[in-house]
Amino acid sequence: MSETLYGNDVVKLEARDDALYLKGAPGFDNASDLAMAGIDWLQGYDGTQVSFNLCGVSRTSSATISVLLEWLRAAQAKRLEVDRITLSDSMRELIEMAELSDVFPAHETSFAAADET
Repeated sequence: MSETLYGNDVVKLEARDDALYLKGAPGFDNASDLAMAGIDWLQGYDGTQVSFNLCGVSRTSSATISVLLEWLRAAQAKRLEVDRITLSDSMRELIEMAELSDVFPAHETSFAAADET
């Protein structure tokens, strides 16, 4: 079952099973809303593991990294294990360029194409 947590013409955040799925072109105008929608879901989540899937992100920016970092903080505060972070190629490149690869403490970080979602 999929639940839309946030959506507009350019970006969509869904919760499905044990994961948050971000798609579209997030930016500074919606980063705060995306972060809060994900945090709210994480706070009400009953599982022990969670994954973040950003394969569908078509435009990367530091705003998207900020959203992901907020979700990681919320997961850590709730003592959730981050099982997997799946990134689009452009997100992976931005994270590597910013030298933030070590900041994402997933046991398995997958870099995959956007059609995996």
